[in-house]
Amino acid sequence: MSSSAEESSSSAVESSSSISNALDAKVFEKILTFYTNYIFGDEFASDSVIAKYCTKELAQELSKAYNDEFSDGGGYAVWKFRSGAQDGEDIHEIEKIESLGDGKYLVHYNDMGNKGTHTITIVQQNGDIFFDKLD
Repeated sequence: MSSSAEESSSSAVESSSSISNALDAKVFEKILTFYTNYIFGDEFASDSVIAKYCTKELAQELSKAYNDEFSDGGGYAVWKFRSGAQDGEDIHEIEKIESLGDGKYLVHYNDMGNKGTHTITIVQQNGDIFFDKLD
């Protein structure tokens, strides 16, 4: 391979890597903000909040889980992003977020002293990032 072809190949890899790093940074920030405000924070995850963070499919899944739990309906099962613990220490924090590739991010958190993880799969729609699946 000629040196110009090697340079071209090398810069393509660097460009791809920097795009990936920029996307990861945006996803990390979105996950951290969501957890800080709506999962561990006091802010209510209203329809407009869920529409800003979740795809319609995930929103429907969270709504159905809420309706299955509470007869009044009209909410979202945001507790699915947590450990399920109801008692514990006064600790609520994201410890680490890892990019697993293919739009999957592993979130490590401490929820009232109970350490847990969830994998959030994201999609991009019209330049915006949305949570698509929660495992």
